[in-house]
Amino acid sequence: MAGRNLALAIAFFFLVLVMPQMVTPAKSSAKSPRFTMNPRTKKQTRDFLKNHGSSDTADLLPGQQEGEGGSDGQSKSGGGGDREMQAPATNAGVYIFSYDIGTPPQRVSGALDIASDLVWTQCAPCATCDTTQPFYPLNSTTAAAVECTNLACQQFVPQTCSAADDSSQCSYTYMYGGGGGAANTTGFLVTDSFTFDTIRVDGVVFGCGLDNVGDFGDASGVIGLGRGNLSLVSQLQVDRFSYHFAPDDSVDAQSFILFGEDAAPQTSRTFSTRLLASDANPNLYYVDLAGIKVDGKDLDIPRGTFDIGKDGSGGVALTITTLVTLLDEVAYKLLRQAMVSGIGLSTVDGSALGLDLCYTSQSMAKAKVPSMALVFSGGAVMELEMGNYFYMDETTGLECLTIVPSPAGDGSLLGGLIQTGTHMIYDISGSKLVFESLEQAGAAAPPPLGSSKSSDKTVGRRSWSAPPPLISPAVLLIQFACVVLYMFK
Repeated sequence: MAGRNLALAIAFFFLVLVMPQMVTPAKSSAKSPRFTMNPRTKKQTRDFLKNHGSSDTADLLPGQQEGEGGSDGQSKSGGGGDREMQAPATNAGVYIFSYDIGTPPQRVSGALDIASDLVWTQCAPCATCDTTQPFYPLNSTTAAAVECTNLACQQFVPQTCSAADDSSQCSYTYMYGGGGGAANTTGFLVTDSFTFDTIRVDGVVFGCGLDNVGDFGDASGVIGLGRGNLSLVSQLQVDRFSYHFAPDDSVDAQSFILFGEDAAPQTSRTFSTRLLASDANPNLYYVDLAGIKVDGKDLDIPRGTFDIGKDGSGGVALTITTLVTLLDEVAYKLLRQAMVSGIGLSTVDGSALGLDLCYTSQSMAKAKVPSMALVFSGGAVMELEMGNYFYMDETTGLECLTIVPSPAGDGSLLGGLIQTGTHMIYDISGSKLVFESLEQAGAAAPPPLGSSKSSDKTVGRRSWSAPPPLISPAVLLIQFACVVLYMFK
């Protein structure tokens, strides 16, 4: 604690006295950033199941986004915020890309998260530094502190500012989950230039994390792409963005993320459905899921199962930091029954992976797995490949459905695996999600602008190794319940 407080104090002194500046909207060139990455889905699935056992349950719960600028708030870190806020739970570190901050540029990396609205990176002097390279704000001639009274600060994390110092720094604590051991970042808001390959964006507001706790994979921070004012999407002032995560066995297709005009369909066979929003949970992207098909037949899911309730409960949200999909319990039971009937084999205990419906991979080698498709409002259909909803673990010899139940009425989350191979285009101004299968169409990803500068940590396929430890299915249910709790805060 003493080391943490010292680091915060030192950073506060230098940031406030050396680099104070008013925040202005981010400015970029006419072109929007685009770049490629390699998600290595199979290894990440294994790591997801391995790293989130019962002892890490708290990491999966929603947390609070709190200010530390005053003395009458409810901040857990010793004073601050006038009101508490929550950020959805995340398992950051699944999809990572590298970029530069500052002048001269310093290379950092960020984990994509469409369910949060903060862009942050590890900064020096950090009280708890991980193995990734921190950003040194004092070495950047374009870095500037965000003052506590600044609108960007107060909109993001309302806090009481020091009456004796009008230039007091905007501090924050942003938690991914709740309870002891939850992933979180604590620091100060700063502005600086971001460079994505050849595209420079000035005046980006981001968190300079000085005390960061949790497993963020190989990333030095998180890139929030949610609907909040400080997400990268909002600061770039683009009306759409898109991403595509290629399966590990893909030959031609690449994984990429695009912004602005570049976020356009790559094939002539696209589908679209409404993007929904919730006042109770404004940062999440919801979709209007209407039903599910198994082997071409509609499951008899009751009408309204996937609707957002007036109290903010239910609904179907999108996430990429949670790989598995959590499906409303009523719909899940029907899906499970259809899969068991179609496969026609004896099920086995899947508790080693924390998954509900499992078979031995040996028996599945000769089985016919039913096809599956998601049906959205307006008739849009997302045809899934087997790898979108079944995972084979060579260590345990299990092959399991990567969809688990959530309590009835609590809603659903469409995870990262189910989106793999599909180009997901978020048309924010049009309030719709456009999607297309690049795998089925055989389309290749657009080339990045300039040469790729991705870190070696995000290149190449990984092999499976040690078996994951015991993880209870309840852990995944708790993770999903966090979104529901968030709606009522």
